[in-house]
Amino acid sequence: GIVIWCHNGHGVEAPVAAGLGKLDAFNLFDPCWKDLEYDIWYRLLNCGIRLPASTGSDWFICSNNRVYVQTEEAFTYESWLRGLQAGRTFITNGPALFLEADGESPGACLDSRSGARKLSVRVEWSSHYPLRRLEVVGNGEVAESRVLVEEADQREGVWELGVEMDGDGWLAARAYGEARDSFMQSVYAHTSPIYVGSGMPGEAVVKPAASFFARDIEEASENISRSGRFTQDEQREEVLHLFEEGRKVYARLKTRA
Repeated sequence: GIVIWCHNGHGVEAPVAAGLGKLDAFNLFDPCWKDLEYDIWYRLLNCGIRLPASTGSDWFICSNNRVYVQTEEAFTYESWLRGLQAGRTFITNGPALFLEADGESPGACLDSRSGARKLSVRVEWSSHYPLRRLEVVGNGEVAESRVLVEEADQREGVWELGVEMDGDGWLAARAYGEARDSFMQSVYAHTSPIYVGSGMPGEAVVKPAASFFARDIEEASENISRSGRFTQDEQREEVLHLFEEGRKVYARLKTRA
């Protein structure tokens, strides 16, 4: 089986579950783009938590968004789940988007090296509707971007570039267009990350991400203690215990960073 968390923008259950190692993937773009969900995902990745991107149509729009998986073996239900869990995915409401770094694809881990390094990155895309912008995201920030001006480039192409990485971390690719799907969402695609070394960035990136989650979980715990409604006190204590264990994960990361 596999565990995927969806609707991640509000509450702290997702960071708690991710910090405790309970999640295999993170649902995004279901059924629409929300900045908050990507902010949470990027921060979790910045804490060194490896979470592939997944998505779904949600309950009322058939085939609105999909996750594509590279199985690397015969296509079966089991091999598809293994590919998803390994992070060999991209999510989309139309465009196909592929990423390589030093010849490796999403889900792979490149060798760790001290100091800055330049990765040889290749982004490939194909889209029925025109795309407008491509971006390579490194450790939660846009490392490189390209505006697609020529009409032929807006539908398919290859972008080869060098991307600087300072130590360990992660990078992914994303693409945007101005055309709208049947749910009036802009066409969009995002790959899962490729990891560098441990996948955990340096102190300047890890500390604010871990502090954000530790603070949010602490505030949520206070709210549960004050206002949470439970059938039995034991249920409240169980939730508070899980939240505290999750908070400790991010507190340790914050201190270690």
